Amino acid sequence: MEVYAAMIDCVDQGIGRIMQALKDAGVNDNTLVLFLSDNGSCAESPGGENNTAHIPGPKEYYSHVGPSWAHAQNAPFRRYKSRMHEGGIATPLIVHWPGVVPKNTFTDQVGHVIDFFPTFLEMSGTAYPKKYNGREVIPVEGMSLLEVFKSPAKTIKRDQSLCWAFAGSRAVREGNWKLVWDARVKNWELYDMAVDRTEMNDLSKVKPEVANRLMTQWENWAKQTGVQYKSSKLR
Repeated sequence: MEVYAAMIDCVDQGIGRIMQALKDAGVNDNTLVLFLSDNGSCAESPGGENNTAHIPGPKEYYSHVGPSWAHAQNAPFRRYKSRMHEGGIATPLIVHWPGVVPKNTFTDQVGHVIDFFPTFLEMSGTAYPKKYNGREVIPVEGMSLLEVFKSPAKTIKRDQSLCWAFAGSRAVREGNWKLVWDARVKNWELYDMAVDRTEMNDLSKVKPEVANRLMTQWENWAKQTGVQYKSSKLR
């Protein structure tokens, strides 16, 4: 864990140098900076057990923090990288844009990396084409977060549900409802994220109509995107 913490410190110093370079170039005020992680903390242990005599070790050596530290880093959320509970997919996004994004503000807006492209389109005033070389273009996914960046107190309702799939685990979110399938547990779980962000109270048996609706949405998305899966029903 000491090595991991040192690596994070190196990342912090590196970002500081990048930000200083933007200021030195005179473009800091005209640059949107987005910083995020692609997943929650990693509990995987590739390469066998840690050998403390070789940490941090050469480039050929793969060290890891293991499940215990992964749980601690993701607290209070459940699970970790490769899982679809919040510990695996919920990460903070830091947005920096002087004069546009208010300082020291927070938002509870649900966002996804697929929202970046629509955000950039709106920022640049660029229209997304409906056709290209005579062919229909697949509609852009996601939604612009520019309004939230400018006014963090606002929240935008998403027209489409968000879906995830990785290594057999699945999830779909619609508003405050989230349906999640853990590849090891092999059962759908339903949570009201407005009051249960830590996903402790499974409502799938209380709200089966909601769970089934979200399950159908996920399966439709999986077919559209080519995700390989085995159909499943609520238990």
